[in-house]
Amino acid sequence: MTDPRFISRVLVLCIVVVLVSPSAAAHGANTFSFILRSESVNPESAQVLQNDTLIFYNVVDYERNISLEGPYGEEVCTAGPSSPGIEDECRFWLDPEKYGPETYGIQIFSNGSWWKEVVVTVVLDNHTEVLPPDGFVFEPEPNESEDLGRFFLSAAVLLAGAAALMRISRDKKGDEEE
Repeated sequence: MTDPRFISRVLVLCIVVVLVSPSAAAHGANTFSFILRSESVNPESAQVLQNDTLIFYNVVDYERNISLEGPYGEEVCTAGPSSPGIEDECRFWLDPEKYGPETYGIQIFSNGSWWKEVVVTVVLDNHTEVLPPDGFVFEPEPNESEDLGRFFLSAAVLLAGAAALMRISRDKKGDEEE
């Protein structure tokens, strides 16, 4: 059976780690896949975010050319015949500086002639979901009392962690003497 003092030490250590660890909320770029079959494209439309990557997988035995017309010109790539490698893939990165929030028609050509169109709606990757009300002005710099409060909070967290570590080491010494 596990020693209860060991469990309490681990619990205290975990709490200290959580309290002193920085936190952040973010997401990375995603990929969105399209499958180019012999008679259809699956899906035929999609809603994606800026900075996402579109991947077209060609699952037939002949190549297809995919064309994305953006505000800075046309991007074309070729998805080769179906293969065990990546030669049958075609990728487009939706660079936020090139592709704004709008709807794009991606043209797919098979055997040199137009075959299908995929409609992609690019949505702004907006990290400010909640905006302040009109006329709201942010305070330019925190005042001294806020700085002092943050200092004391940081000091309290560090002292609590030090106290927990001292307690653990003292309990460990007591175990060794018994």
